Amino acid sequence: MPDRRRIAARLDELWGIARGPRGGADRPAYSSAEAEATRRVAAWATELGLEPAIDPHGNLWALPGGWKGPVVTSGSHLDTVPDGGRYDGALGTALGLELVADLAAATANLPARPGLLVCAAEEAPRFGAGTIGSRLLVGSLHPAELADLRDAGGVSAAEALARYLRELADLPRCRPATDRLRAHAEVHVATRRALRELGVVTRVASPRRLVIELTGESGHAGEVAMDERRDALVAAAEIVLAVEAAAREEPDQTVATVGTAEVAPGAISVIPGQVTLGVDARAIDAASLDRLEAAIRARAADIAARRGIGVEVRLTRAGTPTALDGELARAALRAAGELGITAETTWSGSGHDAQHLIALAPTLLMFVPLHGGESHTPQEGADLDEIVAAARIVAAVMARV
Repeated sequence: MPDRRRIAARLDELWGIARGPRGGADRPAYSSAEAEATRRVAAWATELGLEPAIDPHGNLWALPGGWKGPVVTSGSHLDTVPDGGRYDGALGTALGLELVADLAAATANLPARPGLLVCAAEEAPRFGAGTIGSRLLVGSLHPAELADLRDAGGVSAAEALARYLRELADLPRCRPATDRLRAHAEVHVATRRALRELGVVTRVASPRRLVIELTGESGHAGEVAMDERRDALVAAAEIVLAVEAAAREEPDQTVATVGTAEVAPGAISVIPGQVTLGVDARAIDAASLDRLEAAIRARAADIAARRGIGVEVRLTRAGTPTALDGELARAALRAAGELGITAETTWSGSGHDAQHLIALAPTLLMFVPLHGGESHTPQEGADLDEIVAAARIVAAVMARV
């Protein structure tokens, strides 16, 4: 049975490691704060008889000592967004440790043993790309690509990873135990308020990111007549609305956001001649995502042509929605029923390590409802009873794998 006090105490310890200006958790990807949290978790894993080690991508593996056979793992991540929440990532990691403690005796004579897998650099804000550790692990992100991912200070993800590994020099190194992995489970706090019960996630959206570059003609704001202008920002404004309209024509789970806009020359008295927009489109249905991308491209081209503006649309991330393991999802729902716990199927619009780890082994992703505030904020909340209930469900499923 999961230990409520131990779960709460570990969450409190992780919450206290590094705090942002508004009181939230502040452990950026591949940072010293993430390294400190990783060392803390590694120490707890050692107390459980696990052997913690770091793989070349910064991921923490903590597997049964002396065991060379198959493993089933659970865990999440330890990095956070700036001023993030108490539960995002930390919850699944604390429960991963609890599941090892809960399952160790029950699985002592079974072919597979429980272990912990905590993926590094899951959050996107620092480098503009998320789930770095898990994508490196499965090969969907190549190590050479890390040189092109840079934070606001110009530090590349490759440099940050190298520094991160040096900070964790006190922990052993390991090869990823991917050939031994039989299943993985991740518990995560829900990222939207609409979920009211424990959720068994069946599909995960993946961002498809576009950069739209518009080229008009700069000129003096007081000297160029309105009908002679080739204003790139006015065209961009139309495109922002067109992106919103295109997303509204798709199912509710399909969304699009223009999250960045760079304007040049950027002077109040100069007509904007260059604008670059960053678009994030997501869906849990691949066909819907394809339609949305095509619509954005077509409408951007039409608007630019009508206004005499040059336009280039570049795909910078070709994300595809992921279907998680159906058998594990059904097993989780059955386990919930047997335990008298209410749970329902759901979907995720945000990315998670689980959607990449399924390339290695069957993967289960469970959501604990969000209570209080919003996800990724200091007000992020979760109910301890529901946290324990999720751990009981996952333990029942993993014991049968």
